[in-house]
Amino acid sequence: MKSIEVSHSKCTGCRTCEMVCSLTHEGECSTAKSRIRIVRDEEFGNNVISSCMHCAEARCLESCVTEALRRDPATGAVVVDKDSCIACEACVDACPVGAVSLDRDKGVVFKCDLCGGDPECVKWCNREALVLQESAIASPARESMMLETAKLISQLP
Repeated sequence: MKSIEVSHSKCTGCRTCEMVCSLTHEGECSTAKSRIRIVRDEEFGNNVISSCMHCAEARCLESCVTEALRRDPATGAVVVDKDSCIACEACVDACPVGAVSLDRDKGVVFKCDLCGGDPECVKWCNREALVLQESAIASPARESMMLETAKLISQLP
């Protein structure tokens, strides 16, 4: 499976990835509607990239009572079936990296779907903080990145 590997240290906080994501999916440039988020840690001056890691043991998928979340067999991405979503936010609460959000206007959750296997955010990241790589879904490197991101997110105010 191809997945987006992130390098928090390479991120400059330009938010181009957020803009291209929301433009691609929602037709407008809006950080609130992006499936990827750049969170600024003002205390230490770091940027933390929060995006779905399509975990091998996806807590969001396991928490969904309506099975609105499923794994796409072609890409391996955890995707949302908007028709089945009841906006209970169990998946939002379950995600350790804050990668699932609720669209209150539409009454559904949204998250990264890897753009069908060809993510726009990666194409537009000129610092290579986002890179599309082939990796095993349950690799130690992916687990380590998820844990690192979860730790960074949890330490932010």
